[in-house]
Amino acid sequence: MIAGVDDSRRNTCGAPRRDTLSDAALLADAAGLPAACVEVVEAIGSTNRELMSRPMGAAPSTGAHEGFPTRLLLADRQLAGRGRRGRAWHSDPADSLTFSVSLDYLRTASTPPLSGLSVALGVAVARTASDWADGLGLKWPNDLLRDGRKCAGLLIESRIGGQVERIVAGLGVNIRLPDEIARSIDQPACGLFEPGAAAPPREVMAGRLGRALIDATRRFLVHGFADAAADWARFDALAGRQVTILEAGAPVLLGRADGVDGTGALRLLTADGPVAVAVGEVSARLGDLTGQGAPAP
Repeated sequence: MIAGVDDSRRNTCGAPRRDTLSDAALLADAAGLPAACVEVVEAIGSTNRELMSRPMGAAPSTGAHEGFPTRLLLADRQLAGRGRRGRAWHSDPADSLTFSVSLDYLRTASTPPLSGLSVALGVAVARTASDWADGLGLKWPNDLLRDGRKCAGLLIESRIGGQVERIVAGLGVNIRLPDEIARSIDQPACGLFEPGAAAPPREVMAGRLGRALIDATRRFLVHGFADAAADWARFDALAGRQVTILEAGAPVLLGRADGVDGTGALRLLTADGPVAVAVGEVSARLGDLTGQGAPAP
């Protein structure tokens, strides 16, 4: 629940109605969702945390996804946003997007493990964003890069309540990133667009990206990572490069990136032979993806 919002003002998807800088109707139209399941707030601590905390509904008697509302929550300003491994993500409404989508489903014995979902959703974001910008790539597992610099990041979380599991995917996008701010960040960063460049309306971008995350999650729950595997190579920013694998911030493995396997794990060619690095265990770090460093032969 968002502090200070009377429950009587919530709609059937638990969304408060508020005056904001963003147009909820335009967002719902772009996402292809009922207006009742789309919410825009002026400011919030974390869109992921908010959707994760909301009550889970009873399991429906219909199919795995039917009967569950899918929600999209867009914040003009996110005050305590988080990236993977607890990194902070701060946002400015004019030059960034911060939103989350949630999907509840019935988990069954045939549901694939969620280990490759974060990679699959990264591919979905890259596919959609490539309609607006050139030079996009993915640094495993799901950092979106433009010309080797990070412009968007995903955080995937889940919780289980009885037979029902909830998946929440939060996306932070730098629409534009002024040079002075980019220089203050401890990794190469940029916007999806150059400072001052025209961009689609923020609601259209959030709606289309949110729709892509929802559709990719549903496909993953049926087909696993296989549906996204073919497109990974198209965006793979690490392919053929020497990378360091970090665990708890410490280097644990060195090798040459060789794509991903059928589960979304990073394939690494090491001095001791090939290794599959499971999603969720470690992060890949590369000193330079901006074009100054070439892939290893």
